[in-house]
Amino acid sequence: MTDKLNCVIIDDEKHGIELLSEYIEELPNLTLLKYYTDPLAAYRNITWEDNIDIIFLDIDMPGMTGIELARMIRNKSKFLVITTAHTRYAVEAFGIYANDYLLKPISLNNFAIAINKMIDFDKLGRDRIQPKKPDFFFIKTDQNQKYIKVNLKDLVAVEGLNNYVKIHTVNAMYVVYLTIKEVEHKLEGDKSFIRVQRSFIISMDHVNKIEGSSITLNNNLEVPLGATYKKQFLSFLEDKTLRSNRGVPE
Repeated sequence: MTDKLNCVIIDDEKHGIELLSEYIEELPNLTLLKYYTDPLAAYRNITWEDNIDIIFLDIDMPGMTGIELARMIRNKSKFLVITTAHTRYAVEAFGIYANDYLLKPISLNNFAIAINKMIDFDKLGRDRIQPKKPDFFFIKTDQNQKYIKVNLKDLVAVEGLNNYVKIHTVNAMYVVYLTIKEVEHKLEGDKSFIRVQRSFIISMDHVNKIEGSSITLNNNLEVPLGATYKKQFLSFLEDKTLRSNRGVPE
């Protein structure tokens, strides 16, 4: 394997970042792409296009734990390595599909062993293959430590309410502390979802009918089509509309 593995470090302690940066520089198969001390900044800025191979993720961080962050960005990296001073997160690490669990203080020897395992895995015919994007996401409710799974096939629409959004599904509606831009970022790349106005993202799989500039969804939610997004929506609609070719010269 000639390509280097692109690495990202997320740790609120600078000395933790400095140590891992030194280790990454020591190994010829690795390159440091970027690092974050703020987990919220990592969530906002890490994208699918970054082509990340390994995320080194701390657990105890202010604002958002590494476990919470991993649930939202795990699909944007091939490998995930938990770096923490605590053993108690080991079970949760399996739940977020961590590839390794390194206890601080991390020695260069243990770091190299973990990297070699991932390089060996990469050589098994899976080199440079991005992980499949999941067809679901979790939302956190106002109840302590309660998360609800939303399957994308059941997601009807997302309605923006300033710093909150309404998540409309086939069976329920949830109000969540997120912006519509954050949800749009999560859904990027899925062509079933389209922004139809400033405050609405809808699933084209759940469109029932369209009358003028009014879109009715399967849950009877009526959404007005915004002028800014009209051209994109009508282009999608034209592509999906069945028309007769009778009378059209060949």
